[in-house]
Amino acid sequence: DLCVIGAGAAGITIARELAGTPIRVCLLESGGVQPDPQTQALYEGENVGLPYYDLTELRLRFLGGTTNHWSGVCGPLDPIDFQRRSWVPLSGWPLERPDLDPYYERAHVVCELGPYEYRPQAWEGPSRRQLPLDPDRIRSAMYQASPPTRFGSVYRDMLESAANIDTYLHANAVDLVAVGSGRGLSHVRGATLAGNGFVVRAKEYVLATGAIENARLLLASDGVHRGGLGNGNGLVGRHFMEHLAVPSGLLVPADEGRLRLYTEEHRLGGSGVRGKAFLALSRRVQEREELLNARAYIDPADDVEALRGTSPGVESVYGLMQSLRDGGDAAAYAANVAQDLDGIVRYSYRRLFRPPKLKAYWLYMHMENAPHADSRVTLSDERDALGMRRVQLDWRLGDLERRTFERCARIMAEELGRAGVGRVRLLAPDVATGWPTVYRGLRGAWHQMGTTRMDRDPRRGVVDEQCRVHGVANLSIAGSSVFPTSGYTNPTLTLVALSIRLADRLKGELA
Repeated sequence: DLCVIGAGAAGITIARELAGTPIRVCLLESGGVQPDPQTQALYEGENVGLPYYDLTELRLRFLGGTTNHWSGVCGPLDPIDFQRRSWVPLSGWPLERPDLDPYYERAHVVCELGPYEYRPQAWEGPSRRQLPLDPDRIRSAMYQASPPTRFGSVYRDMLESAANIDTYLHANAVDLVAVGSGRGLSHVRGATLAGNGFVVRAKEYVLATGAIENARLLLASDGVHRGGLGNGNGLVGRHFMEHLAVPSGLLVPADEGRLRLYTEEHRLGGSGVRGKAFLALSRRVQEREELLNARAYIDPADDVEALRGTSPGVESVYGLMQSLRDGGDAAAYAANVAQDLDGIVRYSYRRLFRPPKLKAYWLYMHMENAPHADSRVTLSDERDALGMRRVQLDWRLGDLERRTFERCARIMAEELGRAGVGRVRLLAPDVATGWPTVYRGLRGAWHQMGTTRMDRDPRRGVVDEQCRVHGVANLSIAGSSVFPTSGYTNPTLTLVALSIRLADRLKGELA
């Protein structure tokens, strides 16, 4: 009745929801129950945009998928993330937050979380209180931590014992074969690394292989439509999004005890669930200043790195050395070095002799990435061991991301100072890139989204509000590739909630 391609968080969630029903489910997983390098190498591709990670590092290709190295951080998207924002191109989900709340609650069970409770006051205790910040600018918010749930291990017995589920390992889908008109799928063509071929025929199909691989398989399935399946409007692979993970400054607190809600994980009441607070931009300031959504963790800083971050001269030494190696413009760096010789001396002394630690905390921002049409996944001419074309990833950012970072960093620094929490030294941007380079610098958070975005209008989205591919009657997509916008929240809880919602629809249609 149903073929699910991919046995990560999304695919296993759908199988779990259908276990024990009369619906016959075929679950295809590219890997086995343990990682192997040959299967993992199928992820190899080329980064042609912003500097990004090796594509074989971010996703794991065996039972349970990327939950096998998932950190477990969970939380729902904010209500504003679902809404149309005039300053964010293509924003607005065809759903509202209340539409997903019942599924978020059910996703808590799947992800082994506690009660669906994210109000900071519920997590407060005698020694941990919210900071007295202006709610018109900055609010406190919470995340919960899954154990983390390794879906392949936790749900393996369920997959093996459910009489209506057949799980095939080392089974790679390589082509979604459409019927003559392209209005539906005829079958899935598969292959193994050992050279075997197979075919799966079903009434309904779900593609659940991650944001990059979902786009890759649709683009590669071009037997009927030259541009790929579901790509009549050229949207498949576009609007790739990541959460920006960027340090913004160093906080030297007046009293470390006031930060406990934000710097230590806590238990909720008598439950075993863990959670921690962070700082987030208020809805009002986002609307007033036309900013993306953003948050900041308060993370302990190593004393030497903290001193480096508070000294523009020290950071400029590193920039100067890099520019001399690369033949860049060294003048601006040299000026900063000359103006902060004292900071360089203190940093050098600390590195050599390590006196008592400087008490400081990084403000480490996770930011929304707006959907940009040219931030995209395409196919190269290079082929993998199965004969499939490999991917090229072109990750891009715009002015809205940079402006959000600059304003969010300054607003948080101002509020922490005004409330007497401590003083923040904002990190100086790199001369060449405009982003801070100290303490990891600009990078992604390993959260890949977009590429098959959701919208009721096929001119704006690849799937509709039910996650069905526009124009392909029996193909749906699960996972974070359907997110129209990203918010700042880790995507796992939302993609599990959407997978439960999709499973409910399929259960009704296939009953």
